[in-house]
Amino acid sequence: MEYKKLSLKNISANLFIYGTTHAVVDGICATVIFSILKNQIVSTTSFISMVILYNALAFGLQAVFGLATDYFKSPRATAFFGCVLTGLSAITFLFSPIIAVIFAGIGNALFHVGGGSISLNLTPKKASAPGIYVAPGALGLLVGTLLGKNGQFIVWPAILILAILCLLMFVIKKPEMNYEQEEIKENKFNYFEFILLLVLLSISIRSLVGSVLVFPWKTNIDLLFVLTGAVVIGKGLGGILADKFGWIKIAVGALVLSIPFLVFGANIPLLAIIGMFLFNITMPITLVAISNILPGRPGFAFGLTTLALILGVIPAFFSIRQILANNWLVFSIIIISALALYYGLRKYMLIYEQKKLVD
Repeated sequence: MEYKKLSLKNISANLFIYGTTHAVVDGICATVIFSILKNQIVSTTSFISMVILYNALAFGLQAVFGLATDYFKSPRATAFFGCVLTGLSAITFLFSPIIAVIFAGIGNALFHVGGGSISLNLTPKKASAPGIYVAPGALGLLVGTLLGKNGQFIVWPAILILAILCLLMFVIKKPEMNYEQEEIKENKFNYFEFILLLVLLSISIRSLVGSVLVFPWKTNIDLLFVLTGAVVIGKGLGGILADKFGWIKIAVGALVLSIPFLVFGANIPLLAIIGMFLFNITMPITLVAISNILPGRPGFAFGLTTLALILGVIPAFFSIRQILANNWLVFSIIIISALALYYGLRKYMLIYEQKKLVD
């Protein structure tokens, strides 16, 4: 079935609205959580438990919500309800922090799945749009964290901005959504599960690396903003570069190139920032690869990538974190991630080229 392509103007409008909302949603969630700490509403131990709960809900539930969104074919409604719950978290955190954290976690998961599903259908099978959609989240997290830690959160402007963005979601034309699922046949899609596991493994390993890297200079607010900007630009440019020059060349190449900067330049701001830029280029390619492997299930595909992210972070919560932070171990781990991604994408490309010939 052929789907009408949106105009560049409409694609840009969708990306602006959903990308901006992504930053606002992530920002509100971070602000709510750190405002709870700043206002000493709960003990430090309870706060740590709330952070773990939030991450489990926000990242762990996306695959489940993605399945539901795909079943009901309702990405915009999913994104909208995510915004509503996120807004409620900002209203409730002062008198019921645990409810606020639950609202924030579930709201974040719902919005990501809904907006992610739409972004995956803006430029079907390409990585450009999803990368631009995901990129602003890092900036939102940083700003939200600083506002929360400094006790500068004012609820009503955040709610107003979120309400305007929600309204705009229903004003702009969304893309035609592809929910046609292909039957997986062994003779057409050999090693389907193998490819899926390799790409998800690469995502998990990258998540682990990101959680154990230490940049001692991050206390400098100016450098922290530059670092976040590098992450945002890396994710936003990654998909565009990959679509133009080739997924394997850009994704695997950037990951390998990031190694010396991250492993041996962590104490030098310029080198580490370059490393994080290269490290994040890979993100949109892995997201779209998973989506293309699971045609017709954009919500579930998006959710699987975030599930891989949280699984990758788990070891960082234990004492093993100190061992994993060793430079040569980080070097080895990134190499494993790059190899998994290379073989996963290579096999994916071969299979889909064969599919084109058969079709």
